[in-house]
Amino acid sequence: MYARLTTFHIPISKTDEAVDIYKNSIIPAAENQEGFVEAYFLINKNAGKFISMTVWQDVEFAVANQKTGYYQAQIDKLAHLQVVSPEIEGYEVAARECKI
Repeated sequence: MYARLTTFHIPISKTDEAVDIYKNSIIPAAENQEGFVEAYFLINKNAGKFISMTVWQDVEFAVANQKTGYYQAQIDKLAHLQVVSPEIEGYEVAARECKI
């Protein structure tokens, strides 16, 4: 598996709007992508830092949806809230456990 982390810097006053966009637009779009496994939206309210973590079956699926424009379209949904351009990182998922 492969995890893509996208870090956004968004004013805390825009938290509810960012969460709403993520839950009601970005996650449903991800669910329609081949190779999608799961998504998380992490918030550090003290820092105004928001991290989107999407997990894919493998790196090829993540790279493929970047090439089609899907990924940029998702970033653009939060563009009006961003203080600076997002940071993008990718990681191989070496271990995973979920009890819920």
